[in-house]
Amino acid sequence: MEEEKSKSLNLVPQQKACFDKNWILQLNKQENINDFICLICKQIANNPMEISCPQHKNMNEILIVGENCLKQFINKNPNSCPIESHNNCLYLQNRLAKRYIGELKVICPRQFERGQNMQMTIQKGMKKEKLLDL
Repeated sequence: MEEEKSKSLNLVPQQKACFDKNWILQLNKQENINDFICLICKQIANNPMEISCPQHKNMNEILIVGENCLKQFINKNPNSCPIESHNNCLYLQNRLAKRYIGELKVICPRQFERGQNMQMTIQKGMKKEKLLDL
C-alpha cells in the first residue's frame, strides 16, 4: 500500500505539472520568465505559490514554486521547506504571478513537440551523414 501511494505521487497530470521552460521560451524572452521559475523543478510555475516563511525575509527574490511541486515536496518532506531546512513552511498563492504567467505567449504544445521531434530527426540524420563521410 505504501508503494502504491508513492507511485501515485510521482504521476502528475499534465494539466497540473509546471510548464516546460523550453516551450515558453519559444515566444518569450528569458528575462520575462525569470521570476516565474519554480524553485523545485526549474520549470515555469503552474499555479504559482509564494514561499513566505519569516526565515527567508532577507532574500531579495520572489520565492515561487508550482503548487503541485510544493504538494509533492511537502508529502515527501512533511513539515519542511523547499528553500532551506526548517519546520513550518508558510506559503500562499501568488495571484499576480499567476496572471503574468497566464499572459505569456505560447505556441500549441503539439506544434512544440512536433518541432522537437523534427529537430531530433534532423540531428540524427546529420550524425549519420558524418559517419558515412568517415
